[in-house]
Amino acid sequence: MTYPDAAVADFINNNFIPLQINVQSGSELPGKYRVFWTPTILILNSQDTEYYRFNGFLPPDEFIPQLQFGLGKMSLEMQNFKTASSRLKLVVDKYPRSDIAPEAQYWFGVSEYRAAHNVDALLSAWRKIKKDYPNSIWAKKVSYVKD
Repeated sequence: MTYPDAAVADFINNNFIPLQINVQSGSELPGKYRVFWTPTILILNSQDTEYYRFNGFLPPDEFIPQLQFGLGKMSLEMQNFKTASSRLKLVVDKYPRSDIAPEAQYWFGVSEYRAAHNVDALLSAWRKIKKDYPNSIWAKKVSYVKD
């Protein structure tokens, strides 16, 4: 259902080098990457460093935002803050009702702060979480921020 979806296939082909491994094939890769449940989606860089993972089935309308978020987190951790901000904002803007959107908004604020040390940008992003995603765990994480 998810992988045959044209939008999913296009997103993967345009942004990743996909690799599918049968965990019962005798390959050493499941152990190397700590895969204990399927599907396990890993986002790695070309040096084999893991930046994001998620497990279990997701429908296409949740799968693509998760992948986009993973790219944003990878950019953030690589300290490419401008790219991280762009990718994380895209998740929030294009998929505002996805389950990953509140977390994307949180890390968007962090990337904006890290790019320019602009506390107002950080607080503004976090206030948006409280307003748009009040029941999320991410709203709890920023609950101390004044409105």
